[in-house]
Amino acid sequence: MKFDKILQYQKIDQELMTLENEVAKSDERQKLAVAKSRLESATEMIGKLKAEASDLLAGYAAMKGKIDALKEELDEFDGILEDVQDANEADHYLKMVASIADKISALEKEANGAAAKIDQVNDSYKKTWDQGVKATDVYKSAKAEYDNLVKKFQPRVVEIKSQLNALKGEIPENVMHTYLALRSAKRMPAFVKYDSKNCLCGRCMMEVDNDTKSKLRNVGDYAECPNCRRILYVADEQ
Repeated sequence: MKFDKILQYQKIDQELMTLENEVAKSDERQKLAVAKSRLESATEMIGKLKAEASDLLAGYAAMKGKIDALKEELDEFDGILEDVQDANEADHYLKMVASIADKISALEKEANGAAAKIDQVNDSYKKTWDQGVKATDVYKSAKAEYDNLVKKFQPRVVEIKSQLNALKGEIPENVMHTYLALRSAKRMPAFVKYDSKNCLCGRCMMEVDNDTKSKLRNVGDYAECPNCRRILYVADEQ
């Protein structure tokens, strides 16, 4: 097998990877990642606080509804004792009134607690909203700086990708598939010259096993390095 095209592809692709790494490790990229994380955190917290406030308001409204219903029930007892002559009957009504009054008192206490909690959540929501606005501004600024950096490299990236696309059609599909798999696994360079004199992988510099040696005897032979999993090939000059 001839390796000139895949090696040419690999050499050009490594320049592309160098540019990609330069962008990925740039201060602009780091700032953008931090700004994005803070914006996402603020957005997530705003959503949680909004949902919590909604639940609290629904609970508060339900409690107020119960209180109003109990007060209406309590109003029905107004003047009823004036017509009651029997002491036991009067005691019964008094106990009912007291029970309803206790329920109202307990619900009002609970409603007041809910109202205080709603105020706390609203305060937190306003503060988080302000943080979200600031985080959005910071993110937009960081994104603009990052986009400018990417734009600076774009002409060369387009040129390289054009060269790679032109070469791709001249490389066997199975070879291309293997190369791209190794690239994705960050095992670059993917195709490495085999040191037949010392039986070593040209990348990890580890000696290969006997089975691999048997596959790498002639020019054009290739096999997977059993250690680093790159593709070893026997070059013409060996």
